[in-house]
Amino acid sequence: DREEQDLTATIEDLSMKIEGLAKAIEELKGEIAEMQVQLKRAGEDRELQNKEFQSTVADQRETQKLLTSALQFLKDFYHKKTAFIQKQEPVGPPPPAGFETYKNN
Repeated sequence: DREEQDLTATIEDLSMKIEGLAKAIEELKGEIAEMQVQLKRAGEDRELQNKEFQSTVADQRETQKLLTSALQFLKDFYHKKTAFIQKQEPVGPPPPAGFETYKNN
């Protein structure tokens, strides 16, 4: 009789442990499912952030091209402007040999 009671108590104890472990397994499965959803969302977020980053980089590269083009245009414009500046050359024919330059007394 005593042995039967001990076995019954052991069976009840093990049954309660099995129920507790089954509940823990179900909770962990739920947590795993939630983590998989979060992982999927994080992947989608990273994909959107990457698209935004690529767009920003493309805009910056286009801006850099425009600024380089504007700089080159300005360099060309001001370089040509200096080409149009008249350099003063002596008026008339060169003096004959033997004449010196004019000096004030």
